[in-house]
Amino acid sequence: MRLRHFSVVFLLAAASVMSAGCATQVTEQPNAVTAATVPLGSFDRTFLVKATIQAPYAGQGANIKAVNKIDEILARDLASILNDVTVVSAEEAQGMDMSGNTLVVRPNVKQVKFIGGGARFFAGAWAGSSVVVMDVAFQDGATGAELANPGYYRKASAYGDGFGIGDNLMLSNVASDVVNYTMANR
Repeated sequence: MRLRHFSVVFLLAAASVMSAGCATQVTEQPNAVTAATVPLGSFDRTFLVKATIQAPYAGQGANIKAVNKIDEILARDLASILNDVTVVSAEEAQGMDMSGNTLVVRPNVKQVKFIGGGARFFAGAWAGSSVVVMDVAFQDGATGAELANPGYYRKASAYGDGFGIGDNLMLSNVASDVVNYTMANR
């Protein structure tokens, strides 16, 4: 009888722990989304600065790969709706001449936790949810004036799937949010 009671308690405790997963705390908030003060399509050329990642998320390999994927999608999709898009790193942007009729787009990832497919497969929900909180500054290159700085938030559930598909979709969706905003304010 004692062994049976222990087994039931053990199974209930194990089920409780397994169903809880690892909680991902969202500590940052995205900026409010407001309309740009100037039509974003009115610039002759565009510099897309690769996204910066805030500490402590910057030094983590999975997070860097995730943000690189967001950069890749932004570069591809913004090139089809903005004029003469050039992608540069944050370091390159500091020394560049951005005068003239130039739009500068600067994504800033305030928080990111990315669970890749391998980790999701082996750890499942225990790996926690994936999340990205990102603001994107649109600036006039000649004056430095901020035209807009909308923020975006996307999360992929720890229980979404066992292969990381939802985690990768989260990256595509946050980049699409930026592209849709740009189209709406073109």
